[in-house]
Amino acid sequence: MGGASMANDGKRVHDLIVFLAVLAAGILLLLLGVSPGALATVTASLSGLYATWRGGGGRPTP
Repeated sequence: MGGASMANDGKRVHDLIVFLAVLAAGILLLLLGVSPGALATVTASLSGLYATWRGGGGRPTP
């Protein structure tokens, strides 16, 4: 039972790292002059790719 909890904690840490990296990249791109509309399109696309890579089609576990 402890192994599943530790694996879930690892996923959460990984999700946090990815979230912070995407947030930092978005801020950097805005500062470099990329239009918010283009940034929204890129962000939505990357979010879909990340969900697919993680197998995000299923229901999240509590």
